Amino acid sequence: MIHLLYLAGSILSSTIIVLLFKVFEQKQVNSFQAIVINYFVCVATGSLLIGEVPVEADFWKEEWFPYALGLGILFISTFYFVALTVQHFGVAVAIVIQKMSIILTVIFAIWMYNETVNAVKIVGIILALLAVLLVNRRKVEDKNEANWPWWMLLLPAYVFICCGGAESLLQYVKMSVLGDEGGIRFSIFIFGTAGTIGAVIMLGSILLGKAQFALKNLLAGLALGVPNYFSLHFLLEILDGTWEGSVIFPVNNIGIIILSALLAWVIFTERLSKINLFGIGLAILSIVLIALST
Repeated sequence: MIHLLYLAGSILSSTIIVLLFKVFEQKQVNSFQAIVINYFVCVATGSLLIGEVPVEADFWKEEWFPYALGLGILFISTFYFVALTVQHFGVAVAIVIQKMSIILTVIFAIWMYNETVNAVKIVGIILALLAVLLVNRRKVEDKNEANWPWWMLLLPAYVFICCGGAESLLQYVKMSVLGDEGGIRFSIFIFGTAGTIGAVIMLGSILLGKAQFALKNLLAGLALGVPNYFSLHFLLEILDGTWEGSVIFPVNNIGIIILSALLAWVIFTERLSKINLFGIGLAILSIVLIALST
């Protein structure tokens, strides 16, 4: 039962993040500045949970510390490349690439931990991938493809690899490094690393006159921080070996897609086509099949 609550918390937290980014777009918030501020809010949230800022003597000697640094770099760099992908390929393409990265996560979980492989799970994952495409199907935006240099294709490729890699690394650290220990300190250092790198870039842009700081960006970052922290916190709580990672990640990602699409329809009156609705139906069916596969 507790794992169902953690899963629901992860899906809800991540969905709130998606909806907040829709608001940011409407209010013309500088997403990069909001993200940087959000990381420090995440650090503050985690510190409040444990009652202290976990910067102790020799903290870099912790076994999980190198992984926290690596994931922090992945977090901030992936965000930057997602932004570039949105700019050159469109929002729908960026979302699809992010969610399709569950292919890498599932392959890693099955290979690393000898997780269940059967026809029901395979069909469920295939339906999940198809659902990602259908739910996010929108009118194709003209991005002037003829003028794209060949290296532009590296943007979505990087996003695909890093999103799958980050989730796979999270599972490895939770199951093979942290074990039964809580992941709060680990999470704090991930966000702290990402925030520090982002802050240097943000301040450099402001000092060079390439960007301006605005109060709405600060407020956006404050709003984003708490759900962003708990999206990672709940995910780490689920990854304790009770459920298979090849089940958790597809169900979590598809759950986010379903809830985000439905709430965007209710709150922002976004139109859902028949293809989008069919995709939501497939997504629900895929969750059922993946859950039954074990």
